[in-house]
Amino acid sequence: MDFSYGDLAVYRGLEFEAERGQRTVLVGPNGSGKSTLIKLLAGNLTPERGTRELGHNVKVGYFSQHRMENLNAKQTVLEAAQDMPNPLGEQQTRTILGSFLFRGDDVFKPVGVLSGGEKTRLALVKLLLDPPNLLLMDEPTTHLDIGSIDALIGALQQYEGTLIFISHDVHFIRAMARTVLHISAGKLTAYAGDYQYYLDKSRATSERAALTAGEKLTNAQPASAQASGPVASGGNAPTPRKSKEQKRAEAEARQAISRVKKEHDARVASLEMQIATLEGRQKEITAELENPATYDAGGAVMNLNRELMSVSESLQRLTAEWEKLSAQKVEG
Repeated sequence: MDFSYGDLAVYRGLEFEAERGQRTVLVGPNGSGKSTLIKLLAGNLTPERGTRELGHNVKVGYFSQHRMENLNAKQTVLEAAQDMPNPLGEQQTRTILGSFLFRGDDVFKPVGVLSGGEKTRLALVKLLLDPPNLLLMDEPTTHLDIGSIDALIGALQQYEGTLIFISHDVHFIRAMARTVLHISAGKLTAYAGDYQYYLDKSRATSERAALTAGEKLTNAQPASAQASGPVASGGNAPTPRKSKEQKRAEAEARQAISRVKKEHDARVASLEMQIATLEGRQKEITAELENPATYDAGGAVMNLNRELMSVSESLQRLTAEWEKLSAQKVEG
């Protein structure tokens, strides 16, 4: 399968098959094609070459950050949740809505006055009330607080279909992913294990690459350097005495490695603090947007939404850097 955005080729010769019951997270650098693959699988994008083939009786459900735009603003939360071909009874529907924090009279709120977080939760409820057997999700935890994320995890753990998703929420990834698909420059690399397995394998690959590079460097040394020192008559070369220059070079190398490790650990710690701060602010903004009084404060909503978008983008960038650094192992 081939796909491009204008002159930008995203995939060439893409081959991918989703197996029944798998729970796969797509990971990789920003712009690598994760969302594009989800949209191709959902049928929202049409490939230039190749075909998208669904298995027998496969029903596809696609959840994106923009799905909330399809909600009917004139309906109440309860009406929207029951607006489907085979709706559940009111009590069952209200029970599920309650698990996503729509409790009591909240179910009678008009959809049009809901905050971004509330609309996200309602869109998830609608999807889970009539679940497909192939569920594709692009950043489903955006705008959700911890309680809502845990409710989503609980619902998806009961889900028996195939789940393929993108997320920068490490807690959500660890809870849901059973396999990992790494995407980089249009190339897919599958890992037949959970997120920790992926991190461990990535680290091992990086270490092997570093070792190979070290071996090449050693082998590239001049022959005189490799064969320095006298050879005993028995055929065994005694350990040559190190010169002051060699000792000094080794000490400097150890110091350099130690410095790199300290810088690496300091950056990881800094990222963790920044991520924690941003996540805290994200929850605060979400809470403000869920407060009806906020909508009486003039341009407050617009400013909060702009800040939430900025915070989410920063979280995405910093989490990606944290993941990359966490997969690296620096020995000191």
